[in-house]
Amino acid sequence: MPKQPERLPTNLDEIFDYLAHAQPVMLKIASGTDFSRQSMRKASFVLCTLKSSLFVDADLTGASFTSCDLSDTVFTGCILSGTRFVDCDLSRADFRDCQLETTQFVAGKAARAAYQGAAIAKASFAKTDISQTDFRDVTVERSAFLDCPIQGLSLTGAVLSSVMLTKADLRDIDLTDVHIDTAVFSEADLSGKDLKGQSLQRCTFYKGKFTQARLDAARLDGSVFADCDFEGASASGISGNMTCFTKSRMDGLDLSNSNLSMSNFVQSSIKGAIFNGSQLYSAAFTEADAKAAQFERCSLQQADFSRADLSAGNFGAATFSNTKFHAARRDGALFAGASGSVIETDQDRAISELYSPRIVVLDEEDTRETR
Repeated sequence: MPKQPERLPTNLDEIFDYLAHAQPVMLKIASGTDFSRQSMRKASFVLCTLKSSLFVDADLTGASFTSCDLSDTVFTGCILSGTRFVDCDLSRADFRDCQLETTQFVAGKAARAAYQGAAIAKASFAKTDISQTDFRDVTVERSAFLDCPIQGLSLTGAVLSSVMLTKADLRDIDLTDVHIDTAVFSEADLSGKDLKGQSLQRCTFYKGKFTQARLDAARLDGSVFADCDFEGASASGISGNMTCFTKSRMDGLDLSNSNLSMSNFVQSSIKGAIFNGSQLYSAAFTEADAKAAQFERCSLQQADFSRADLSAGNFGAATFSNTKFHAARRDGALFAGASGSVIETDQDRAISELYSPRIVVLDEEDTRETR
C-alpha cells in the first residue's frame, strides 16, 4: 500500500483562504483549532487532523469531512444540516444541541459521542461505530442506523419515530422509557430483554430474536413481526390490535388476557400457545400450526382458522360468531361451554384447494422445477 503524503500544520487564516476559493483543505493538521461561530458552509476537509477542535455554534451546512481525525472535537450548538462524515474518527465527539438534519455518518467511528439535546432528522449512520454513545432524551426522526455497532448505547427517555435499524444487537441496550413509533428493525436481537409495558407501536421486525424476552403489557398495536422467534418469551396482557405475527415461532408463548383484535398469525407456529381470556375479534390463524393451543374464554367473533391445525386445542367457554373453521384439523380439540355460530368446511372449496400449487405441488410440476 503506497505511503500517504505527510500532513502539514496549518492555521485558521490559511484554512479560510482555501474555503474562500472553494478549495478542499487536504492533508493538514489543525488540532485544537477554534472554529466557533464561524460560517463554514460547504467546506471540505480531506485527510486532515482536527482532533480536539471547537466548532461551537458554527455553521457547517453542506460541509464534508473525509478520512479526518475529529476525535474529542466539540460541535455543541453547531448546524450540521447536510453535513457528511465519511471514514472519520469522531470518538468522544460532542454533538449536544446540534442540528443534525440529513447528516450522514458513513464507515467511521463515533463511539462515546454525546447527542443530548440534538435535533436529529433524516440522518443516516451507515456502518459507523456508535457504541457507548449517549442518545438519552434525544428525539430521532426519519433516520437510519445501518449495520452499526451499538454496544452500550444509551437511549433512556429517547423518542424514535420513523427510524430504521439493521442487524442491531439490542440485548444490552437500556430501553428504559424509550418511546418507539413507526420503526423498522431488520434482524434485530432483543433476546432476554425486559420490554414490559414498552411502546413498540407501528414497528416492523423482520427475523427478530425475542427469545426469553418479557413483553407483558407491551403496546404493539399496528406492528409487524415477520419470521420472528419468541421461544421462551412471555407476552400476557399485551395490546396488539392489527398486529401481524406472520410465520413467527411462538410455541408455548403466553398471550393470555391480551387485546389482539384483527391480529394476524397466518402460517405461524403457535403450538401450545396460551390465548386464554384474550380478545381475538377477526383475528387470522390461516394455516397456523396451533396444536394444543389454548383459547379458553376467548372472544373469537369473525376469527379465521381456515386450514389451521387445531389438534388437541382447547376452546372451552369461547365465544364464536361466524368464526371460520374451513378445512381446519380439530382432532381431540375441546369446545366445552363454547357458544355462537361457526362456518364449517366448504367441501367444494376444499377440493379445489387441493389443486392449488401454493398448497400442493403436483409431481409433473415438481419434475419441471428440478430439471
